[in-house]
Amino acid sequence: MHKQRRALLVAVTLGLCTQWAVATPQVPERLQKINKLTYCSGMDSPPLVSFDEAQKPRGLTVDLGLEIAKRLGDKQVQWRVIPFSGLLPALLAQQCDMIVDQLFDKPERRQVIDIVNYMYSSQAVVVPKGNPKGIKTLDDLSTHKVAVLNGSTIKTLLDTQNESLAKAGKPPMKLVVYNTDTDAFQALRISQVDAYGTTVETAGYYAAMAPELFQEGVPAFSRILTGLGMRKDDPQLTAAVQQIISDMRSDGSYVQLLNKWHVSSDTLD
Repeated sequence: MHKQRRALLVAVTLGLCTQWAVATPQVPERLQKINKLTYCSGMDSPPLVSFDEAQKPRGLTVDLGLEIAKRLGDKQVQWRVIPFSGLLPALLAQQCDMIVDQLFDKPERRQVIDIVNYMYSSQAVVVPKGNPKGIKTLDDLSTHKVAVLNGSTIKTLLDTQNESLAKAGKPPMKLVVYNTDTDAFQALRISQVDAYGTTVETAGYYAAMAPELFQEGVPAFSRILTGLGMRKDDPQLTAAVQQIISDMRSDGSYVQLLNKWHVSSDTLD
């Protein structure tokens, strides 16, 4: 009788342990014998990925990438900095293991790579302080010069907006394409363009960094899932990263990370 009780107690205890245990991510076979992960990033979308004054990577997504490397067996991280429009080709050419950037989850991207989401993002339009052109809606961009990042989602959205303007008999905006956020904000600062279409996160970062220079013109629109990119022929890494983000959501470190970078409203559902 005592043996039966003890066996039952052990079984229940093991069951509870299993219920509350966090699964350890399975380190992909190809990564088990190496101590380094290589990440591709544009490193130009603060507060998610950028360089600090000492040219050290910083940001929410940088921290997430480092935590993933740690949970995959304390891997070192090497950053390969590539303009945003070149990130997918670089990943597919095996120049890196993963895209660690603000990568929007779009069907056309999922056709060629796997994406593991870690937050939401939205779009916004930044204008000079005081909003001298009175830009408050997308329709207000008609006739104005608007900076966009090469290969960005907002460029596609504003191309579509130009089609809507044409149908309404209004002049289009002129999109001016840049390779980096830094160049685009510099163009806005010296009045080479009238506005800059970017993400809410980057818009908020620059508005906070230089409130005397920039402000939000068109508020947040087009909310979209945002993730990390892996090759389709690397399913073990995709599964491991998915497990790590799930674990981080369970252990509280995910919320702490978003709070640290002041984007808690972008949390996954």
